[in-house]
Amino acid sequence: MNPAQGGAYERLVAAAAGLKVPDAVREVATAPPRDPEPGQIWRAVWERTIQLVVITAVDDDTVHAIPVSLERFADTDTLLLPAGASTLEQPLALWWGLRLPLPWYVLDRQVSQLTVPLPASTGPALPHEVPPGATWGSAAPRPAAAAAEYRGVLADSLAELSGARWAPQGSGALPELLQRRGINIKQLASHLHLQPPQALAVWRGQAPLTPEQAETLAAALGLGADEVLTANPALPALVIHELSRPSRRPQVCALATRTATSEPDARRRAAFGIYALAARQEGSTADWGARADRYFELHLR
Repeated sequence: MNPAQGGAYERLVAAAAGLKVPDAVREVATAPPRDPEPGQIWRAVWERTIQLVVITAVDDDTVHAIPVSLERFADTDTLLLPAGASTLEQPLALWWGLRLPLPWYVLDRQVSQLTVPLPASTGPALPHEVPPGATWGSAAPRPAAAAAEYRGVLADSLAELSGARWAPQGSGALPELLQRRGINIKQLASHLHLQPPQALAVWRGQAPLTPEQAETLAAALGLGADEVLTANPALPALVIHELSRPSRRPQVCALATRTATSEPDARRRAAFGIYALAARQEGSTADWGARADRYFELHLR
């Protein structure tokens, strides 16, 4: 792990180990993750990148976030908050101008909450008004080069988190793939042990394959499982949203462990599995949360 990437969180852990953990921090850090809200401080994680961020705004599937560190490095564009400005009860450095949109699914754990409002302007220009007790940083006495390097590392971390992707849209090319390989409806039903109406729906691209069916069909066709899976119909946006919620991350990680796959692969497996499960529940309402619950109940027990 990049030392600077993990450094902020490691210093947080060290600070927590050396001090009494505030009850408010213990409460949010041990509670089940919830949907994000402005003013919260989260640990964001994707693959090898870890960074503390404060959330400034929330959209449907993204948050806008600024990197946060315990006050060690600072420059003239760093907003220094006093210990009383958050439930961490530690001085914090907010690296202004580095705000980026992050997908919800990189939010791993809420660790704190700001107790003061941030300036309305979170763009690169420094706002004139700051929260009570806050000041802008200075390069002295720390070497300016160290702060500049640290800011650069934080910018790289935010960029990596912002660019995290896992969700294929589904090309919808399954009918063409099956026809190109000479697979008719009867053969498809035989390969996947489907009833004729179910096989017809898949053959026409009206129903998705489950990840398990995609693996079976891929083996029969001499293709990669991912190649078959991504030929499914496009995933509904609400499925992607449901799996992007921080509350789903423990289930996705458990599925990754159970299937010996990466987190992005586990997310894709779950998404197509939930979609396929829904396609087989004729007449039910589009309660994607309940369908996701049922999927994980079936695959994690």
